[in-house]
Amino acid sequence: EIFSEEWSSIPRDAEVKAEISVPSTLKYMRFFRALCGLLAQNCEWLNSDPEFAKEQLLLECRHVTYHHDRLRQRTEIRAKTTRNLNADQWIRLLQRARYAVETKFLPGTPASTIKTEIENMIGDRR
Repeated sequence: EIFSEEWSSIPRDAEVKAEISVPSTLKYMRFFRALCGLLAQNCEWLNSDPEFAKEQLLLECRHVTYHHDRLRQRTEIRAKTTRNLNADQWIRLLQRARYAVETKFLPGTPASTIKTEIENMIGDRR
């Protein structure tokens, strides 16, 4: 009943074309997950664990929160969640991640090679 006016304005037996798209944030999230998987495979110190690779990459990108424990007088740095990021925030995070990967995680590997490998990983899942 919400779109009753719009539906009634379409003549019967008319050809209707609908386009279904995936939100851009889902694409960014897939790319980031594939990047973490690639890092886990290629960096021995990440112990082949994509979740640990994700946490280390987020820490390196400074996508963190600081928690201060007043009782013990300690500050703990924790990786922030990527759950509710909008498209602009994803783009900024992926740019920082690209720099971190090129300088710390996989130095000497061309960015084009990394991007191609990730796109192949994402393409296989579809």
